[in-house]
This record gives sequence, structure tokens and C-alpha cells, in this order.
Amino acid sequence: MITISRKEGPFEADITGGLLSVRRDYQPVFTCRISTQPWFVVHSDGLYAQNTHDALIPLYRGEDSPQLLMCMNNVLSQNETRRSGARLAGVGVVIAAFVMTTVVMLSTPKTPEVLAGPGALAVNVAAPGTAGGVPDSVPTLSPSSVTSGMRTVVTENAPAEAPSDGWSLSAEARAALPDKLHKAASRGLFTVPLSSGHTRTIYVFADPECANCQRMERHFETASGAVNVVIFPVTTEGGQDSLKALTPVMALSEAERATAWKSLFSADAGISVPGAATVAPAPEKDEIARGAIGVNEVAFRAYRLPGTPWTISDDGRYVPQAVLSSPAALKAFLEGDNHDRQ
Repeated sequence: MITISRKEGPFEADITGGLLSVRRDYQPVFTCRISTQPWFVVHSDGLYAQNTHDALIPLYRGEDSPQLLMCMNNVLSQNETRRSGARLAGVGVVIAAFVMTTVVMLSTPKTPEVLAGPGALAVNVAAPGTAGGVPDSVPTLSPSSVTSGMRTVVTENAPAEAPSDGWSLSAEARAALPDKLHKAASRGLFTVPLSSGHTRTIYVFADPECANCQRMERHFETASGAVNVVIFPVTTEGGQDSLKALTPVMALSEAERATAWKSLFSADAGISVPGAATVAPAPEKDEIARGAIGVNEVAFRAYRLPGTPWTISDDGRYVPQAVLSSPAALKAFLEGDNHDRQ
């Protein structure tokens, strides 16, 4: 049986017979089955594996998580080259590249922590976009245990008192959020920009299967005439239906996504036109699109967003839906001093 190995700094990753094994300073960190194509995501407190649209498994905590991810990316890319040739070899590189940009969106901790202790953590991860239930409780991580994921992962300290807007993210984290969202949007991988060129910007986490998102879409489109409206698509409400609808949208070039996004909310959405030609995106683009949506899911949870649509101004405030229903009200909100009330 062939073993493929790569080393980056203190980390060493091996692939043998469909199992990815990772060590740090020669001590086992975790073992993960790669036949189900998990996504590996660096965010807030370390490295996580994502199996379905709303499941995460913590693998490692430490500020050197990006180096660990690069080590894993190198060995996965080498394995893919061996298995499939050069055509798909670049996909893993691109995926790891944009997954690592979540370091820009989220913070990184100081102290390394091997979650499985001295033993190996065996993780059975299902592929994104596949059916399967997600447990309601957080699994206990222990050496050689097999877990199926966790519903929510958050690392920000919640405020002592519940805020009036229901958003439990700390004021300090909120203040840093606009810069992180701006940098993430500038990558051109995670967002649907409805408009650009304006002085102010609002960022919207939205799901096309969410009833409130459907109701608010026309208001976002109207607002796009006055402010930059940047959508981070997620699947928190619609699950697989949302993922199926969003994948072809996010597989398009950034300039083409706005039109495709709006079509998801049209009265004839999902109805095929007789005689109309359809062009299937390349498999590589679909895979990258699903990965981008998965990264948005990670950010949605890490930012403790209570629901969709959730709109954040470019100064870190939650923008109430009532404000979005009127361009004049939105302008007054953005220009006014509402920090104490939000």
C-alpha cells in the first residue's frame, strides 16, 4: 500500500489507504477518512473539518493552524495528482487557498492544543452536499473515537447581558468585523455583490430558501442603488435545497453572480424554459463553489448570527429589517449616531 507524506514545520501528514494521519512533533493529532472529501477550515480557534452544510468537527487548536492546513493541502494535492492526474490536482490547492482566507475573516488563538490528547482522533466526515443527519448535541472528543460532527462552534465570549438586537457577538468583535468582511469579499470567492461604487456598504448573510430573505430581497435590490450590497450566501434554512440552488450561482464569475442570485427570487425560479440551452459548470468550479458556501457557513456560526437575513453595516452594527424597507431610513441609519441603540 502506497503512503504519501509531506512535512511543514512541526507538522507531518501521511495518506495511506484513504486515511489522512497528522502528527505534530511526532505526536498523533488526528486521523481522518478522506474518501468522503471533507472540507478543512481554519477559523477562530484552530482547524476544523466540515462534513455537511451545518456540521463542524474540531481537529486542532493553535496559532499554527494555517501551517497545518498547508501541510494537509500539500499531501492531499499530491495524492490527487497521483489518483486523477493534473486535471483536478489544482482543485485542492485552490480550495485550501480560499479556506485559508478565513484567517482574515476570523481570529486565531495563541496556544496550540491537540484535541485528541496523546492519542489519535478518528473522524468520519461526510462530504458537503450529501444527505445525512446532524446530531443536536456536541460530541465528546476522545482518543480513537469516531464522531459525526457538531452543530455549533463559537469561541467569542458572549456579553454578560443579552443585547437588544439578539446578537451575542461582543462589541470588540463587532468593531473588527467590517474589515474582515471587506477583506473576505475582496477575494471574489465568497460573495454575490449586488452593487459597488457607493460610499457605504452593507453585508448580508442570506439563504434563498429563507422566507424572510425572500421577503427582503426586493429591499436589498432597492438599497443597492444607494449603498454597496454584498451578499454572503448560506444554507442555514434550506439545507440541501439551498446548496443545490447556490452552487451554480457561486460557480459563476463574480460579475455574473448578481443576475443569477436575483433569478433565485423571481416568480419563475426553478422553471425551465423550453428550448433554452443549459451549460453545466466544470466540476472543479462546482467543487470550489460548494467550498466557498461552506466557508460562509463557518463565518455565520463564528459570528454568532441569530438568523437570516442578517445585515451588518460597514461600521459593525446590525441593520434592522425595518430600516432596510426605506432608502431614506437606511441612509439616516448609516449616517446617524445609532451605536448606543444598536
